[in-house]
Amino acid sequence: MDEASVREELEIILKKEPNNYGKILELSTKLAAFDNDNIRFSVDAGVIDRLGSELVARQETAVSELVKNAYDADATKVNIRFENSDSIGGTLYIEDNGTGMTRDQLINGFMRISSTAKIHNPLSDIYRRKRAGQKGIGRFAVQRLGEKLTITTQTANSNHSLVVVINWSDYSNDIDLLSVSNKIHSISKARESGTILKIELLKDKWSEASIKRIYNYVGDILQPFPLSEIEENDDDTIDPGFKVNFSKIINGRQLNIADEKTMVYNHATAVIEGEVDNNGNGLFSLESKKLNLIEIGNISSDPDNDDVPFSKLKNVKFRAYYFIYNSNLVPKMQETSIRKLARTQGGIRLYRNGFRVLPYGEPYNDWVGLDESTKRRSILPVHSNLNFFGFVELIDENNDFNETSSREGLVENEALIQLRNFIYRTIMTAVIKIAQVRNVKIVSGQTVNNKIYETVEVRIKNIAFTLEELDRELEKESGSIEVKKRRKRKIDQVKKEIEALRIAQEEEKDQLLKERSMLRVLSSVGLTIGLFLHEVKDYILNMDLNVSFLIEKLNNDQILLNRLTLLQSNIESFNTYTSYFDAVISQNVVRSLKPIDLKKAINTFWKTIENDLIKNDIKLEEPEIVGNYLFSCPMHPSEWSSILFNLFTNSKKAIKRSNNIGVINIECGKNENKLIVRFSDTGDGISEEIKDRIFEEFFTTSSPNTLDDLDSKNEITGTGLGLKIVKDILSSYRGKIFVDNPKYGYSTTICIEVPAATDKDLDKYGL
Repeated sequence: MDEASVREELEIILKKEPNNYGKILELSTKLAAFDNDNIRFSVDAGVIDRLGSELVARQETAVSELVKNAYDADATKVNIRFENSDSIGGTLYIEDNGTGMTRDQLINGFMRISSTAKIHNPLSDIYRRKRAGQKGIGRFAVQRLGEKLTITTQTANSNHSLVVVINWSDYSNDIDLLSVSNKIHSISKARESGTILKIELLKDKWSEASIKRIYNYVGDILQPFPLSEIEENDDDTIDPGFKVNFSKIINGRQLNIADEKTMVYNHATAVIEGEVDNNGNGLFSLESKKLNLIEIGNISSDPDNDDVPFSKLKNVKFRAYYFIYNSNLVPKMQETSIRKLARTQGGIRLYRNGFRVLPYGEPYNDWVGLDESTKRRSILPVHSNLNFFGFVELIDENNDFNETSSREGLVENEALIQLRNFIYRTIMTAVIKIAQVRNVKIVSGQTVNNKIYETVEVRIKNIAFTLEELDRELEKESGSIEVKKRRKRKIDQVKKEIEALRIAQEEEKDQLLKERSMLRVLSSVGLTIGLFLHEVKDYILNMDLNVSFLIEKLNNDQILLNRLTLLQSNIESFNTYTSYFDAVISQNVVRSLKPIDLKKAINTFWKTIENDLIKNDIKLEEPEIVGNYLFSCPMHPSEWSSILFNLFTNSKKAIKRSNNIGVINIECGKNENKLIVRFSDTGDGISEEIKDRIFEEFFTTSSPNTLDDLDSKNEITGTGLGLKIVKDILSSYRGKIFVDNPKYGYSTTICIEVPAATDKDLDKYGL
């Protein structure tokens, strides 16, 4: 048709069929083609088919995109139902209870390609969810699945439902996209709000097995559980969560598709967690109840300097459940099934704003580099993807991690490189610490001394290994010459220091052997004390009976009566001491930990030593305890006895050396999530020169120089291990001990900080 014919036909349509908008749009588009002074982009309708097949290549991705749309609409439940799907041509229903769509949202949102609605409104209306869909490809996911789509949607404020029918076959090649129209009409509401997608003439078969596969996939795209705390919205609305149900209609009966995955987390050898806060500071924690191991520390952007934040990372958290097979650390009954599950579900998965990003963590995907590291065998303890079930949580409010157009992976940038390095180094730090506790060989060439692998050598090799690995990664991922030079200088610097560290290794080895020897001696002493306490009970009972008898017979002899009364007092004190120590030794039989009531522990200790203090002319003021619910984190009961008696005996020695009026003071209270104990005395104080040394092993100010000096009159001797043991006890629970500024009127104050019991601890032990 020529220009005149098009104009004539358009005029006729405008007069006779003014509501035939499709024809008017078609003729207007043809008329614009005759504009010789301007040109315009046009879109072939066949682009819909190409976008559907290219942007959403997999069935799993197509269904997940529709689930994400329901999530963005504040749905709490989505029902996915297949009918007659054992052969091609079945029907799929996707029903949600979300907010639904208004007419404007349907036209300018769903029906508009690359809509900006989610950019302008990045959070959902009710639960303030971060939008999971961003690329506007949900409609193409529908086209990927079936030939015909019927949308039925309604909002809470509407009186009716909107229905749109789309035949994707209408979008064929050589037809202008704008010329294809889809009817929209209203019907009575059947539900309060939400959207139903009816997808007919399915392009694929959907057997029960394939539906289960999709079920597992869609379940995996949702983050298993949040690592960040769930916050209330301004109107106190809390997101109740999001659940997807799958079913299949067979011979008119609905069959629910069950999830066959096994919850394996409780059987993990250890739990490894990492976090990069809003300022880029990296932290890690490691906990293993099976190995009685708790570790926390920093993971810096610079392996040589703990204080360098990550420049491109923030608001990142991850958790990995670590399994060591064939080690008696995984229950034999579950080990086979867990290992089998790990072949398809193992590795580190990535969730961005609550939804999974593929292909990270898929079988044979090694985005963190764990399998590659295992093959190199630079670090020997097991750490392949099969040994982990883990996931990363990205709260990506600023879109630092953009997904590719196909929704298959993230765009490669510096932030993604730093994320890989952070996760890899955190996991390797934890794996090495676990291997050290298990006394497992970590690197080739690591020697054994007295059945113990030399840990300093491991640390040296691990530093060099980490730097070289990081340097190789940066060279591979980035073309920055300055980065390469900087890493090279740091590697060279570390290598120059290795020889000096090897010398330090020998010194540490000698100290370790001495400490182990002393600990064996102390262990045998502990057994001897236990036997002594058991035998001495009968003697104390007999002495007490004899003294009581003599007092009764010698009431008229005041001198003898006074001596016997003193003897009775000493026996009572001795009995108090032995009863206390007997209880402590007996507690060692019980291996389980529990929160310790410090108020009770300190008061029991105070009553035990009261007579001893009177004998030594030392005043112990009644403990100053602020608060009534002072439970520590789960600890062994005898550990607090060891802590308090070590501090007490040190104070006695210091007071005797000083010749001062002896006073001991104990304070206990709580500061946020920590319990604070302050132990003060009026002894000879601690000089600045030794403040940092008193917690070292074998350091003592009260040990005799020779065997000749050790006689029956020498009451104040020490092994130099007391405060070191106290420090080790507290450190194992993430607590600490240090010399504080002395309390007014006292010469020395030792301060102890230990984590308080959490609500979870208190509930577990019924406290």
